[in-house]
Amino acid sequence: MAGLKCSNCGGSIRYHGIPNGIEYTVFPIENWNKIISCIYNPDDERIHEEWPVPGPYLYRTDTIWEDFKDDYFEVWVCPHCGTLEVFDDSGVHVKAVYRINDDKIKIDNNAKKYIAFSDCVWEKVTESSIPVSEIPDKYESSYYIIANSDYVWLFESNFESNYSKVYKRIPIATE
Repeated sequence: MAGLKCSNCGGSIRYHGIPNGIEYTVFPIENWNKIISCIYNPDDERIHEEWPVPGPYLYRTDTIWEDFKDDYFEVWVCPHCGTLEVFDDSGVHVKAVYRINDDKIKIDNNAKKYIAFSDCVWEKVTESSIPVSEIPDKYESSYYIIANSDYVWLFESNFESNYSKVYKRIPIATE
């Protein structure tokens, strides 16, 4: 069991390893596009990325954790106030915190784009042993995200839809 104290409200955030809507797996969109276009040979070796034509997608999602460990990061959501706690690449330390902002903030269209899966969806993906190329058809992401150093915009269906929430970065003790 892992836990931390919310940087915004001080509430307890606990993750037991069982999906409970607390943890999100987040990929920069360019990494995600690379992952779903990778081709592996029968020996599970990556032989080509971003293959231009459909090929023998032998890579399975149940090994995605090991094969793409540097291509994603984790975010926890406080169940009390909705604050986002963004972890560093090690998955141990919180590197940024964003709290819900009620003000309408214009979207920074030059900011980085991400795709996020809730722990409930991500467990289904990584337990499935399906070709990674089939993920977009079988599993919907939980959120699409645009983020810069100050704000995070969450979209529920795609980047062209209206955002459902906006978050503002708050300072944390290590900054």
